Amino acid sequence: MVNVLLTHSALGLDANVESWAEWLRGEGHEVITPDLYGGDTYDNFDAGAHRAESLEMKKAAQAIQSMASELDRPVVLMGFSLGAALCEMTALTEPDIAGLILVGTAASPEWFGNPPWPKNLKAQVHFAAEDRWIEPAEVAALAATAPPGALEVFEYPGSAHLFAFPNYVEYEPLAADRLRSAVRRFLAMIGEQA
Repeated sequence: MVNVLLTHSALGLDANVESWAEWLRGEGHEVITPDLYGGDTYDNFDAGAHRAESLEMKKAAQAIQSMASELDRPVVLMGFSLGAALCEMTALTEPDIAGLILVGTAASPEWFGNPPWPKNLKAQVHFAAEDRWIEPAEVAALAATAPPGALEVFEYPGSAHLFAFPNYVEYEPLAADRLRSAVRRFLAMIGEQA
């Protein structure tokens, strides 16, 4: 069993994130779903992205960090889009995070002051090849920082940003199933190492 801190996208803590939390619980994990928007949710990604601009990223990351520090180990941070950025910032700067799963976003560690890759951190990045919100150079910069075997990169066909969200227009069932399989395996590995 792993403690998963699952962080929402720019759409907010909506039914899509709740469905992922339910699936993770069904896999035997404890799941915490922070609400960074205070209950606001959006059906339109651009509207959600506009709302995300009002967040102070450093404060939001500190809130994630504080929640993660209170969970029993091992802890895995998983985030979609906006949530992935916050999880990455936390995992690279907070010791003792066992795993990191980024869906739809990856950033160069340069944005966080180029911290060294934490000693025991394992990570995955998942994104669609033609997603307009992904910068291949950012993914490459993150990969260049990771020690051998610490980071897996999964690229999916198409351009859907929120391909894993069953109640969203971009939903790609095959890609979502592939993501679930990769996450299941990753969490099992983290649990075995604990």
